Amino acid sequence: MRVEPASYHMNIKTRDLVLLGVVVCVAAVSLFLGLGGRSPKIDLGVYEALGAITAEETAKLFQDKAKLLLIARDTGPDKNPSLEAQIDAFRQTLKKHRKLSMTVERFVASPMTMMATGGGIPPDQFSQILERHNDIGAIVVFCPLPPLSESDVALLKNRKARVVVASSFRPDYSGLMKQGVVEMVIAPKQEPPPSDAPQPRTLRELFDREFVVLRGADVGVGN
Repeated sequence: MRVEPASYHMNIKTRDLVLLGVVVCVAAVSLFLGLGGRSPKIDLGVYEALGAITAEETAKLFQDKAKLLLIARDTGPDKNPSLEAQIDAFRQTLKKHRKLSMTVERFVASPMTMMATGGGIPPDQFSQILERHNDIGAIVVFCPLPPLSESDVALLKNRKARVVVASSFRPDYSGLMKQGVVEMVIAPKQEPPPSDAPQPRTLRELFDREFVVLRGADVGVGN
């Protein structure tokens, strides 16, 4: 009986292990491409509704006669899909109102800065943006406002530039509404919709399910 050398058996074993590794890699790649090679799809409908209806409410507020400044965060080369959907819907809806024009300003903030500001604009960048735009009638902010300095408030009041905030309501907004600086806040509703609520069929219905429009009278300003 022929006896094979030990090296022969080692080569066979090595070959089998290599083949097994190749098979596993091919299977993993196939699974990745077929199932996991794409990011999970985000339902952007809510963000589109927020952008579109914010534009409609802003247009009604200024009766189609204003130059708008839209402020939102610059999320870098890997764009945030929800924020971009919100901005795109705002822009597309605003095109229906030809007497309204829009300029967009993006602010840059690191994750640590965003944590410190609660997701809002860094105060120094907000002041710089105001200084760059002296012909703005309205400012739409797709994030929380920073605490405004007295000079910022005075600047907004002197220019008669009113602010629309699309973000959660903060206690200091009441004072800014009383001073005529913040005109409107579009905030998420605190309570979820009833379980038996009908499914929304339009962007407006989806907006009404998820958000609320707050003006001075709604938060006790002027009472």
